Amino acid sequence: MKTRSKWLLGIVIILALFPIFGENSTAKADSRKVIDISQWQGRVTATQAKRLKSEVQGVILRVQYGSSFADPYFPANAKTLNKAGVPIGVYSYSMYTSSADAKSEARVLYARAKTYKPSFYVNDAEQLTTTSGSYKAAVKAWGTEMQSLTSKPVVLYSGSSFYRSYIGSLAKYDKFWEANYSSSRWYSSDLWQYTDHYYSSSLGKGVDGNRVMKGTWFKNATSKYTVGGRKVGEQVRVKKGATFYGSTAKLADSVAAKNLTIKQTKAANTGKSKQVILVYNGGSVIGWFRAQDVTAYYHSKQVKKLRAKNTFYTYLHGKRQHAYKKGKTLSVSKFAKNSSGLWRAQHSGHKTTFTANKNFVKWVK
Repeated sequence: MKTRSKWLLGIVIILALFPIFGENSTAKADSRKVIDISQWQGRVTATQAKRLKSEVQGVILRVQYGSSFADPYFPANAKTLNKAGVPIGVYSYSMYTSSADAKSEARVLYARAKTYKPSFYVNDAEQLTTTSGSYKAAVKAWGTEMQSLTSKPVVLYSGSSFYRSYIGSLAKYDKFWEANYSSSRWYSSDLWQYTDHYYSSSLGKGVDGNRVMKGTWFKNATSKYTVGGRKVGEQVRVKKGATFYGSTAKLADSVAAKNLTIKQTKAANTGKSKQVILVYNGGSVIGWFRAQDVTAYYHSKQVKKLRAKNTFYTYLHGKRQHAYKKGKTLSVSKFAKNSSGLWRAQHSGHKTTFTANKNFVKWVK
């Protein structure tokens, strides 16, 4: 009996300790649910918002029903949740009749919601509404348009069966939010709406409940397409070994060593880029490249001051002189090309030069 008692005591101790070790090993996982609400849940009070901050990871708010009907509670609820520090996402219950109408709905959603700093934008595609063209094409057009407006994640919401029947593609979307109220999902979705009867103790009512299955949704959520911002007229260098956009052909090394000029830009999600650019060498067209494959340089006489975005050094006769850290501003007397043909800035009142690379310095106007 004593031996058995000691054995049982050991088991009790192990079982008592196990949850502690288990919690430590998964301390970074956030098991809190995500809820989505619309006008049907009414106005969120300041007290409810404060409670929601500890109950949920975030709240996804309906902004509109099509582009013509704006959810009457969205502005107030978004403002209240913002003030309480509850992160939000936003969605449009889509009613577009064509690809052109889908783009219009995306623009309206963005305009109505951007002020409230949503973490992502959602196309709620769950009703067959197109009268011109295919529904699948309209869904893609919505995503394409929203990708051109924001660097935040663009999300597709749909029911498992509806998605399979009428969409079947996540082209132009960063994440998939799947609605399926059975015991499992059909797809490897990122967010799972698993019930429409989740009881929110903060709101005191039932709402849609969602589980995060993959990725980060509310904290520092950004699109994977982040590189862009190049403008027509900028002088750039294309990275050695870069491939032409839409091709496997590589740029010749001799051209990679030249300063080229941007003649045209357009939005496109590819690699890490949200933009592709057309470059010329003088009057000769070179081709299209992803924004991530080019580096832009200052060279205009209008630029008189440059501020460090990243640490850089000044040089004199090819030798390193001084280091300047992020935030330091240097005056510029002129720009000139070095022996490699790269634009350099002359430090006013000094003989030293420093980089004119826009990845390292920013124009102080």
